[in-house]
Amino acid sequence: MKYTVLLTKENPEQFRAVAVNLPACQVQAKTRDEALSAIRDLMSRLLSQAEIVQLEIPNSPHLEETPWQWFGAFQDDPTWGPLFDEIEHQRG
Repeated sequence: MKYTVLLTKENPEQFRAVAVNLPACQVQAKTRDEALSAIRDLMSRLLSQAEIVQLEIPNSPHLEETPWQWFGAFQDDPTWGPLFDEIEHQRG
């Protein structure tokens, strides 16, 4: 499996490697090769012990309201409600 890693040279003697989709996976090392090796090891350990799950979170009552209705010059604009209703419908 392949993962994207952001490799940066922090200074002449230090490299940082960050797994883009795994923000907890970051390492620093003296060389490019050491940084890549260390991030590979860290990612392997994390992924061997990890599980990816999706959780259903119920909406809280205040999320049912349109919070924008009290703000700005367009607070009395009657199209805000239908606009946000359509956005929620599209997000489905």
